[in-house]
Amino acid sequence: MQNRIAFVPLIALLALGGCATTSETSETASGKRDFSEVLYLRGQFNWWDIAPEYKVKKVGDDLYRTEVSLKADGQPYGFKFGNATWSAGTNCGYLSEEFKTIKLGEPAKANCSAVFEDFMFTPPETGTYAFFFDNSGETPVVLVKPAE
Repeated sequence: MQNRIAFVPLIALLALGGCATTSETSETASGKRDFSEVLYLRGQFNWWDIAPEYKVKKVGDDLYRTEVSLKADGQPYGFKFGNATWSAGTNCGYLSEEFKTIKLGEPAKANCSAVFEDFMFTPPETGTYAFFFDNSGETPVVLVKPAE
């Protein structure tokens, strides 16, 4: 009986630890997941790493944006939106083959449980581009436009 009592505080501690909220679980005003603290633009341009300059910034209730300077050499850049650990739910690649190649100014549907589905974008000219992640609809959308 004494051994059972000793485990009660440990079990309570583990249960409470699992209930803690983090930025991974915060929500926007619309009740959707807030990605502003966890999502990065990751791709060939930064060796698929996370970097503070590629962390998304919230520009609307469910709209996020970041910028990257790209060289137009005729080669596509592979990219995704993802968190630091490529977790399911924050590993956002293309939803289906029709959305794999991003065209400037055209939205492409995303799958945030992607594994190998990297978006591809070939910049038409060397410059800075704005990458948007829009989570306002039923399916997330990615959009690339010239930065203003």
